[in-house]
Amino acid sequence: MWLDEHRPLSLGPAPAGGGVSDDAFRDFGIATARVGEERAPVRTQVRARLPFGVLRSFSRAPSPRRRALVVAPLAGGFPFLMRDLVVGLLSRFEEVAITDWPNARHVPLAAGRFGFAENCMETAQMARALGDGLADGAGAVHLVGVCQGVVPALVAALLLSDDGAGPASLTLMGGPVDPARNPTRLWRVLQERSLDALESQVIETVRTGFPGAGRRVFPAWRQMDTFGIYLWRQAISGGEMPFKLTFDEGDDPLRFPLSRLCWSMMDVTAEFFMENVATVFRENALARGTLAIAGRPARPQALTRTALLTVEAEDDDISAPCQTAAAHDLCSGVPAGLRRRLTVPKAGHFSLFYGHAMRREVIPAIAALADLAEGQGADGAPGDAVGSG
Repeated sequence: MWLDEHRPLSLGPAPAGGGVSDDAFRDFGIATARVGEERAPVRTQVRARLPFGVLRSFSRAPSPRRRALVVAPLAGGFPFLMRDLVVGLLSRFEEVAITDWPNARHVPLAAGRFGFAENCMETAQMARALGDGLADGAGAVHLVGVCQGVVPALVAALLLSDDGAGPASLTLMGGPVDPARNPTRLWRVLQERSLDALESQVIETVRTGFPGAGRRVFPAWRQMDTFGIYLWRQAISGGEMPFKLTFDEGDDPLRFPLSRLCWSMMDVTAEFFMENVATVFRENALARGTLAIAGRPARPQALTRTALLTVEAEDDDISAPCQTAAAHDLCSGVPAGLRRRLTVPKAGHFSLFYGHAMRREVIPAIAALADLAEGQGADGAPGDAVGSG
């Protein structure tokens, strides 16, 4: 496949002494998962590795049939910010994998560039790798894109669908498919600043002493400042985050409190940060039909057999309602019977992937979409059905 030329994939973990060091990642610490009234043991493994990312898998069955891939955001936090979502999905899926992106400070320059296009292509490659062994009706792969990961998840599904290998279902949660719809403060700020001024203000070079010395990055310390300002705004506006941090609703709040997950920040490559701002927020390329990856157009009409669910939070001030649901308008080839839309009431952005609301409303909706995609639940998916318009 053409993706192999651009982002070659190797199965299994890196050999001893090779690959990116463990310092570039965070341990999810998932040993068991609740399934019904029981707890099942969970096996963790690296299924595959790419020039930049790692496909990390959590499975509770020796031969998992139904598999989900969480496309983690590259928005400053480590992918283990999605831990609660992974644990929740394990209650309904036999295997849940995640796009585990490393701290760019620990990735040598020899690994090459990692920009917006590489993010999309590596996501597609991980979806392909997770689907190995599931051909001929033996199972299904379901993509779940979260926050910034929504656009790469959608683009990956489009690229794979163009080659006849699309996922069984695609869930998009709280991400900027069309950030010009119901624009937030983030969108307005990024329209006002020139890209050159933004780059000179926030990008720095990794100093010697780190494996990624010489790599240009959007550093973790700046992202911590940004998150601190966000918490301050949440506090004065009555947002949910101060409450969620104080009254932790997570699966394992003692070992993995939300505060730890949120404040564990990593460096992001400069090229990714700048290209994501330019492509998604300034050009709005996907919504305008101008997005191409390695010379191949991302065609929303290619999605014709994949069930589609959009999930939004009513009080989301990061990706406001309508920005994610725009995918239904773009992907006009998805049959009306394979569409679902869910808005979580009285919830903010972080409730989509952490806490009671996620377990009560989002996980069942994703599982019902998987049933729908596999022909098991045409009439029973939570959330509102959406017509082709």
